[in-house]
Amino acid sequence: MTVSAPSAQAQDAVPIDAGDALELVEMLIGQDPSRYATPLAAMHGRAELYTKYRDLAQQGDPMAQRVWLLLGDYAVQSVDASLMQSYAADLLPAYAQDPKALLAALKDAPWLAPSTCRLLSAHFGSEDRPEEGRIGFLESERDRIAGALPARIAQACLQAIENPE
Repeated sequence: MTVSAPSAQAQDAVPIDAGDALELVEMLIGQDPSRYATPLAAMHGRAELYTKYRDLAQQGDPMAQRVWLLLGDYAVQSVDASLMQSYAADLLPAYAQDPKALLAALKDAPWLAPSTCRLLSAHFGSEDRPEEGRIGFLESERDRIAGALPARIAQACLQAIENPE
């Protein structure tokens, strides 16, 4: 998987389960994961995968964080509404908990930045979360994001957060 953690963090990372890796690859290429007998079971499996890697990421596992962000990219690319809503609720609090770790993951895998930033943006104005929080977030995080990511990636990320689709 191309979401490997930098070597300095590799010693803290829990290796991804082989079955989970296969499930992610199958999802990314548009197949129902072979570990499930039905599409409904696969849908429930995606929810379990999301929860597993969200929780591991929140515990500070750098590999799990990258897998969780990869699953977020899948949610955006496949327009999986239930997963996207989960990210809209969970990604900003995860960022607030450890912004350096999330930005490090995006620096290491910049191709995940567009979907991650779009999902961060989705937090604002979704369900009972006020749209006005977007301005405060951008004001407080603009310099951190710009300093952590390559200029082109940071600019695109900030634009995605500022101007939701």
